[in-house]
Amino acid sequence: MERTTIYLDKPIKLSLMELSSEESKKKGKRVAVAEMIREALIEYLEKKGKHIESKKTVIKRMLLTKGALGEDFEKRVKETQKEFKNWKI
Repeated sequence: MERTTIYLDKPIKLSLMELSSEESKKKGKRVAVAEMIREALIEYLEKKGKHIESKKTVIKRMLLTKGALGEDFEKRVKETQKEFKNWKI
């Protein structure tokens, strides 16, 4: 991940902060404005034909193969999931 700076109009920033607060209350955990912006950018890029695999998509795809590939595969998936939790997105 790379750091970048964007300039937002005050109404946009305030709306994002309000939405962040609402989402945090709903989910019972902090939802950062940066996380929401990243998710919105992924959706925008996909609408423009640029496919970006999200962490959730990768995990879902991996879990769909459960039982289809060797005995130790499920163990490897679980180990990989633990590693995904360390991702900073």
